[in-house]
This record gives sequence, C-alpha cells and structure tokens, in this order.
Amino acid sequence: MRERAGERAAKYLKATFQSLDSLKVKKDGVRNRLSQTNHVLEIARDYARDAEHYLGNRKPVTALACIAYAEGLLDALKFLQLAEF
Repeated sequence: MRERAGERAAKYLKATFQSLDSLKVKKDGVRNRLSQTNHVLEIARDYARDAEHYLGNRKPVTALACIAYAEGLLDALKFLQLAEF
C-alpha cells in the first residue's frame, strides 16, 4: 500500500502543480469574489505544498489526502467558472 500511495501521490502532485502553474483567475468585476477566489487558490497551494512535504517525509497516505484536497479546491474553482486551467 505504501509504495502505490506514494506513486499515486507523486502523479497527482505533478498534475496539480501543472494546473496551478497554468491557472488563470477569471475576473468578473466583483471585487469580493476575486478576493475569495484568490483565498481558495492560496489554500489549494498550501495543501499542494503540504503534500510535497509529506511525500518527502515518507508519509504517502497523508500526502495523497492533501493533494486530493488541493485538487478538489481547484476543481471547485473551475466548476464555478472562477478559474481556468
């Protein structure tokens, strides 16, 4: 289980950082919404960095949980049409 979780976490980590690098926040003129979008985006980045940390410290299951949460936040921004990547 450990090895497979680590491989999966590494794969998701790479994909998530690629999404973060290419992500563009959509501006709709609503200042509060832009602020909230940026806040959620920063939380997603924090979870991705946490995943990287845990993977490096041989805690692949925890890394997988963190990266899955980060991906979920990014997917929510995309679904709500607040960001594109």
